[in-house]
Order: sequence, then C-alpha cells, then structure tokens
Amino acid sequence: MRFVDYLLAIDIGNTHIKVGLFHDGVWQEEWRLSTDVRRTADEYRVPLRGFLREVLVEQVDQVVMASVVPLLAPVFHRVASALSDAPPLEITPPGYGLKVQYQPPDSLGADRFVTALGAWRKYGTNLVVVDVGTTATVDAVSRDGVFLGGMIAPGPHFLSQALAQGTARLPLIPPAIPDKLLGQNTQEAIAVGVGHGFIGMVSELIARTWQVLGDEAPIILTGGWAQRIQPHLRFPVHLEPTLTLDGLRYAAEYHFGRG
Repeated sequence: MRFVDYLLAIDIGNTHIKVGLFHDGVWQEEWRLSTDVRRTADEYRVPLRGFLREVLVEQVDQVVMASVVPLLAPVFHRVASALSDAPPLEITPPGYGLKVQYQPPDSLGADRFVTALGAWRKYGTNLVVVDVGTTATVDAVSRDGVFLGGMIAPGPHFLSQALAQGTARLPLIPPAIPDKLLGQNTQEAIAVGVGHGFIGMVSELIARTWQVLGDEAPIILTGGWAQRIQPHLRFPVHLEPTLTLDGLRYAAEYHFGRG
C-alpha cells in the first residue's frame, strides 16, 4: 500500500538513532546518529536536513517515529515539523493490528513493539523475534497477531562494562567474538567469555521461547550485533536488518489506511 511518496522513519534508541527514507517501495537511504539527550532539536534537525539534501529531498510527506528515550520524543516532534508539513506520527503500543499481552500494554517498549509488528506483518506466523544491540530482547509473537511476551538481557557492551566496573583489575575490553576457544591472557579471556557467553545466552533465550511457540517457529534476527552472532548460532535464522524501520512503516500504513 502506497500512502505517501517519501516516508521518513526514525527509531530513537538508547545508543543510536536509526533513520530511514522509504520511497518507491524500498528503503532508499539509511542513516545513524548518536543518541544524546543534551542535544537540542536544531542539533538533530541540521544533520537530518543535510542527509535529505544529499539525496535531493527537501521535504518528506510524513515522519513516523518510535522512541525509548522519553526526553527525546518532544525534541524529534520539533525536528519532524521542520522536515514535513504533516504532523509526525509517534508509534506507541498497543494497536496497529498487533495485540499486546503485556501488563500494562503501554509499558512495552516502542522499539520492541514495532520490531515485533514488522516481523509479524512480514511472516504472519508464530515467530521468535530477536533484537541484539545495546540490549538483547527475545520476544514471542503468535500467528494471529498477539505479542505474547519476551525477555530482556544485557547486550555485549553492558557485559564488558559490568566486568570492568565491578572489579578492581579487569580492564574494559571492546566486545568481540574471537575464534579462540580459550583466552590465553586476561584480555582474551574477557573477549571469549563476553562474546561467546552472549551467544550462549541468546541461544538459551530462544530455546525457552520455543517451549512456548514450538521449535518450528522461525527466528527473526535484527539489531546491531545480528550479523556478528548469526554465523555462531546453531539454528537457522532470518536476518532482517531493517526490521524496526519496516515496523514503523507498517504502523504508518495501518494508521493512514484505517484512520
């Protein structure tokens, strides 16, 4: 369903802000900004305006957004008003065709909601939706369009930081997934433990979700660490790098198609 010519989707996360420009049935461009609650609307508007002008777009027809950073939601409402004549659409659960079995429903993070919505609209069956980045979330969606619940765990950066901040002598090591089975110095030991420990944690959370849905439920994988961990998982997954942006687009289509 094509309801606008140029759609700008903005996913405001704890670490990064992902931005996508949807036109002619595809994501024409994707950009990423650092999340910083100290920035003003102008400090976000200027780079976004520059991104759009690089692809010869002055104004978009509609801005759709989701935020897990409450302080930045009103900031991006002001940014959106400078990029489009239409009022911005902010997506919060529940609604848009996806029911939410969560208490209370509006306590579900907007990012988890739109990611689950994107997966369900694309696949339309029981699904395990895995988003690995700042945090790791593993969520269950039923074939009839119900968000059943899920799990939240620390991402690899949090695991590395916890070791460094909670001990006297362990250094902060950038998270990675080494080929080694065992570390042969402290830095290697942390890298192996964090990287492969994270993979093991995600695998166990998927297995627990299968106990609810059945192990025939496809695994949909997205997030900043998705491509890194995919080769190390012991079961097939569907890699969907733009899943959250897709969920925002589906939500906007539903809103304007039914509103």
